[in-house]
Amino acid sequence: MMRTTCKKRKFKKSAKIRFIISFLASSFAFLSGCAYFNTYYNAERYYKEGLNNEEKSKGSGRSLFQKSLEKAVTVAKKYPDSRWVDDAFFLIAMNYYWMERYDKALPQFEGFIENFPESPYIDEARFRHALALIEQGRYSEGRVELNDIFPIRKYSKKARFAWADAFRKEKDWPSASKAFSDFLELYPFGEISNEARINLAEIELAGGDTLNAIKVYERYLKRAETSKDNYARGLTLANLYYISGSYSNSSRTLKQISGRYPDIDEQAELIKGKIALVEGDTSEALKILARVPRGSSGSRAEAFYLVANIFEQQGKYELAISYYDTISTSETKSNYSAIAERKKTLLESRISSDTTDQADIDPAKEQFLLAESYLLSIGDARRALAEYEKVSEEHPESEYAAKSMYGIIWIKRYKLNDPSWRNVYEKLLERYPESQAAKEALNLLNEDGTPQGDSS
Repeated sequence: MMRTTCKKRKFKKSAKIRFIISFLASSFAFLSGCAYFNTYYNAERYYKEGLNNEEKSKGSGRSLFQKSLEKAVTVAKKYPDSRWVDDAFFLIAMNYYWMERYDKALPQFEGFIENFPESPYIDEARFRHALALIEQGRYSEGRVELNDIFPIRKYSKKARFAWADAFRKEKDWPSASKAFSDFLELYPFGEISNEARINLAEIELAGGDTLNAIKVYERYLKRAETSKDNYARGLTLANLYYISGSYSNSSRTLKQISGRYPDIDEQAELIKGKIALVEGDTSEALKILARVPRGSSGSRAEAFYLVANIFEQQGKYELAISYYDTISTSETKSNYSAIAERKKTLLESRISSDTTDQADIDPAKEQFLLAESYLLSIGDARRALAEYEKVSEEHPESEYAAKSMYGIIWIKRYKLNDPSWRNVYEKLLERYPESQAAKEALNLLNEDGTPQGDSS
């Protein structure tokens, strides 16, 4: 009886031990599962938080994407057989994508697409892979992949937009214009369609079609909400009206956008002053331009430059010099700063040519440098041309005369498509046959359209 009882006790004890061992084993597996799930959960959480930040401000989600990447890599390395391994690999690729490390994202997407073709994320992986190709400058490859995504309903609209946008990024303006026009026929409404309209307007403008750009902006702004971005686009439309000579439409548009945002108001005042100037109301133009405040838009530098020009044309040189001086000393970050300094020096030499302080000033050099500043600082080819012509005509004995003639040739050929550049070339050879400018001009005769240097 004693032995039987003892055996029963031993049996109960061994059963209890087996149960504990079994429980511990299952608990370890459970805890191990919890460990990799928690790691993946944190990777996903950081990723979603990064996306939320990115929507508010581009680049603000980068640190969270980095954290998500580290967690996702841990899941992929330590738990390759887990049920979340495909999700982890997808997160790795997406984190690289949003951090704009496209060289890293591309092979990750490719590995994911090859190894997890049944994943619910496969379509987005293909879409993002195509976008990453485009960001890497592989436009044709990206468009081929996007074309294959068109039939996928969830990504069809985005893929067609990205397909058109690839032409814009490639600066193939005719193809981009047609692609966005086709897109808007298919999808006339929605936020992405509004973005397509803006892109189309900018493409038309880049291609030199100001009137078509105006039409696109007009259509867009009829549908647009009253956000600051759209006020800025209204400002662009007003400026396009001004450029095209439609001053009444420009003034009407400026009234609609004035009084809300100070930086936009600064630029609006500048356009108002320009309109008054071209319409011949110099007094009103001076009044408007002189009151443009110094602000973030940088409009005051151009406004003051116009004021100085008016005073210079009126023979009020001291006033002109004071405005040029303000620009060169107070608007040093402006493209007009260097130009104003040259103009000031030229004016000072004109009104004080017999003083000791001005004796060392070379008017030809200053005029030449002014032309260079117009061309290189603000890209105003016509103003630069006028200054180059002054140098060659008023200072033919100067060392800058030949250089100025080269500048005239370069602008007429490459900026204005004016065939009279050949006549200037003949004069350059005749007057200064041994000059460096004449030798450089030889390169312009039989080339394929790419300049062999600049105007200096």
